[in-house]
Amino acid sequence: MTVNFILNGEDVSLSADPMDRLSDVLREQFGLRSVASDCRVGQCGKCLVFMDGKLVNSCLVPAFRVRGVEIVTYEGFSSTEDHAAVHEAFERRGLDLCAFCEPAVHMTVGSLLETGHRPESDHIAEVLSSVYCTCTDPISILEAANDALDAKEGKKHARSR
Repeated sequence: MTVNFILNGEDVSLSADPMDRLSDVLREQFGLRSVASDCRVGQCGKCLVFMDGKLVNSCLVPAFRVRGVEIVTYEGFSSTEDHAAVHEAFERRGLDLCAFCEPAVHMTVGSLLETGHRPESDHIAEVLSSVYCTCTDPISILEAANDALDAKEGKKHARSR
């Protein structure tokens, strides 16, 4: 099966079995190493991508579901203003995440910036809990997320296409 979709702003095609996991296809066919598939059941969050603007676990998405949609991985997200705001907030807090956690945590915080309004504290904590991070304590990540939200508050947030 051939599937056409937008990947990090570019029109692409992939050949895959319809039930291949998107996470595997992104790593194997496109060489996108930020998409890890540690748990393969949607619990660790290391495979997070934006799918038509919504944060999803790509290990749970069959390849046929991406036909005609836009997928943004950390590689695409890292060139956006939202990523810059997230990165700066983590640097200000002195947080240095490992290579496994950083993409997923940064994208998760980036998804909070996309709402266009300040999320409630409970919602922020719930969204951040979608990534199982063992290299940094959750309170520090929450504080950095709040810093990023403070920096972007009142501004329009957009990912590049």
